[in-house]
Amino acid sequence: MTRIPAVTLASLLTLTVAAQAAPQVERLRGTIEAVQPGSITFKTIDGVQETITIAEDTRFVSVVKASLDDVKDGTFIGTATKGEPPVALEVLLFPEAMRGTGEGHYGWDMIPDTTAGGAKVKSAMTNGTVKAEAPAPRVRSAMTNGTVASSAGAGGERRLTVTYPDGSQTVLVPPQAPVVTFEPADRSVLQPGAKAFITAARDGATVGARRVAVGKDGLTPPM
Repeated sequence: MTRIPAVTLASLLTLTVAAQAAPQVERLRGTIEAVQPGSITFKTIDGVQETITIAEDTRFVSVVKASLDDVKDGTFIGTATKGEPPVALEVLLFPEAMRGTGEGHYGWDMIPDTTAGGAKVKSAMTNGTVKAEAPAPRVRSAMTNGTVASSAGAGGERRLTVTYPDGSQTVLVPPQAPVVTFEPADRSVLQPGAKAFITAARDGATVGARRVAVGKDGLTPPM
């Protein structure tokens, strides 16, 4: 029987493990620079140029502006947050057809903090259903009618309680946090100059897009 040297055997095992490793899922943010048949040239916010494959099963959505006024009891949202207690960096209102997407609370990545100058901050992601706050109890009141002489800003923050199968988070949403939603789209949204958020799988030198979210009318996807 031929004996394989230990060093050679270790090398073979390493190669086998590497070959079987699953593609690494990445989240890419940046600008579409060019569109080719089956791929795009993409420049990330870190200045890295990537060639990203667009396959038949790649999904597309447009990212459009929305409002917190659209958030009702039972709305399914996603929100990237910073700090503790969590403060929203953005709020995404999922269309009903996408209810359940990424449900839960988990670590996200370094994203631009558009609520405070744009520097990158470590974030967490919470996807779940908004739970309405209990109605305030009725109390005896008095009425004062008169002319306002001055008014201090109240900040305009909103608090959302987001529930998911194994818990909940109460998130403070500052007024400057972007609020967006998705609209159905196809590959025609791939246009040079468009801002995009791409969920991709990196397999060696190949980067394949799984979902491409493109900002509509110049919007930068905030997630």
